[in-house]
Amino acid sequence: MSVRKRNTGIGIRWYVDILLPNGKRYRKVVGSKKQADQVHKKIESEIVSGKWELRESEEIRFCDLVDEYLDYAVGNKAKSTYEIDRYRINAHLLPYFGDIPVKEITIHMVDRYKTMRIKDEASPSTINNELANLSHIFKMAIRWRYAEKNPVSQVDKMKLVKNPPRFLDEKEIKILIDAAEGSHIQPIIITAVHTGMRKSELLNLYWSDIDFDQQTITVQSKDDWHTKNYKARVLKLTPVLAKVLRRHEDLQESLGYLSKYVFTYEGRRIRWGVDVGFNNIKRKVGLDDITMHTLRHTFASQLVMVGVPLRYIQELMGHQSFETTLQYAHLSEEHVKSQVLRLPFADE
Repeated sequence: MSVRKRNTGIGIRWYVDILLPNGKRYRKVVGSKKQADQVHKKIESEIVSGKWELRESEEIRFCDLVDEYLDYAVGNKAKSTYEIDRYRINAHLLPYFGDIPVKEITIHMVDRYKTMRIKDEASPSTINNELANLSHIFKMAIRWRYAEKNPVSQVDKMKLVKNPPRFLDEKEIKILIDAAEGSHIQPIIITAVHTGMRKSELLNLYWSDIDFDQQTITVQSKDDWHTKNYKARVLKLTPVLAKVLRRHEDLQESLGYLSKYVFTYEGRRIRWGVDVGFNNIKRKVGLDDITMHTLRHTFASQLVMVGVPLRYIQELMGHQSFETTLQYAHLSEEHVKSQVLRLPFADE
């Protein structure tokens, strides 16, 4: 049991955080430390006397639930995910549901919120992400005994148009890499195209993750960061990539840029801003419709087109679900169809 404080940006908020005998967690935002201590002692007394189990679920406003949820999320989600979620919640969900008691939020209210966001011309994927945030808030509210059901679970998600992922052909890959010549972005681009690593995986890559003797790169979690699925995977260094990274390492050492991170800017770890440099490079060569993530799609798509089975690609990409890998299935189907041309009598 504990009494804690949290700086919300609009002042200090005190709350009680208690692990109950049944394994559930009770958290309540209160006004002052004195009030928090009083609530803490009262609950502790009720637990000892056995009265706690007779209590009804707590009343709480949505805005107070958000305070507790964000405090939970900061310690249980990746930093980048937490920052995105906090923005969505504070910018859209909190202004709409505000002071409404959590128990009074209905399916109809969530439907009205969805309609409002459609009128705001928010994209379908944006609306779905906001509904997912709201749903998880209610999931935690049920766990903390603030709610009995999740009204978001019965609200239909927006239908999304699923277009095939954009990827670069061999000519475009060369144009992009050549345009990045001499920049700190070039080795990042080359590594992304040759490994399919996510941007966060690239920026959290250590030199110790690269084994030049075994010609491998190990994508694995660190103390302050974890892979998307918390799983490690080992990728093979291509001869081209091995040469590029060796040259990059020699250059870093010659400039005195000693760091455990592979990709740095003037010796400093890159935490953000890599998209700015990438966007400047892509615009120079007219590839305005691509992003850093396009390089990951390029890796997978090029493998499919040379006949690598989708199951292997799932492993190389670190996809938890095979459904995600299936977005490249149309390329695989085209490859299979073209195999008939290998028949000995197919050519005149």
